[in-house]
Amino acid sequence: MSHLHFTSTKEYKNRVVQLGEPPDRVFNVGAVGIDNIKRLKLLGRSEFEESIGFNLGERNLLITFHPVTFEAGAAEEQFGNLLTALDAIGDINLIFTKSNADTNGRIINAMIDDFVSNRRSTAVAFISLGQLRYLSAMQYVDGVVGNSSSGIIEVPSFKKGTINIGNRQKGRIKATSIIDAPPSIEGISDAISKLYSKTFQDNLNDVTNPYGEGGVCSKITKILSKSVPLILPQKEFFDLNTIGCAGYD
Repeated sequence: MSHLHFTSTKEYKNRVVQLGEPPDRVFNVGAVGIDNIKRLKLLGRSEFEESIGFNLGERNLLITFHPVTFEAGAAEEQFGNLLTALDAIGDINLIFTKSNADTNGRIINAMIDDFVSNRRSTAVAFISLGQLRYLSAMQYVDGVVGNSSSGIIEVPSFKKGTINIGNRQKGRIKATSIIDAPPSIEGISDAISKLYSKTFQDNLNDVTNPYGEGGVCSKITKILSKSVPLILPQKEFFDLNTIGCAGYD
């Protein structure tokens, strides 16, 4: 129904054009979430530690895991595998943010509480860190683990690695800093080993976030000021087969 479309990556722009939208009305502007990183004054390390009542260690991970809608009943097993893999790592501090409040989410949250209660000196959990603390955490952890979209979209801007578990983010465009892992103990353990490998860490400096470098809101505002006529035209289907697709990307 829309006459103008704003996408977060070049590939997503091409997908919208494939749906029949004219290329000159589809704009790749990047992900709005990157603007938050640029806009907010993130907390310093000591400020962040004080705000969460928890001291970071030499190695730290941020964990956010949500149940997958079309994998009913799998959340407990998958998250249990993640906890087993994390528990096998020595000398590491863990920051958990909890899942949603549906049935499977409550199962995950109960598992987090039980895990943290046995590792009070090295693990802490929050219902939500809030935007400022969550983004600030990304500065100081070695990587983000779980299946949240933030690990795909925001984390690469910090030049940090993401361990993306399972299929929840399947189909999303991913930076080279994303490590896809099956939801098994072995798969997650292998991904953690890769995250901490020297080769992977060295390559993080060269990571480019496919979701852009911010300025999304100003880009959209500028486009809207130039592109929206008083009377919107009748929409026509842009057929790649008959009109051609050269140059739209």
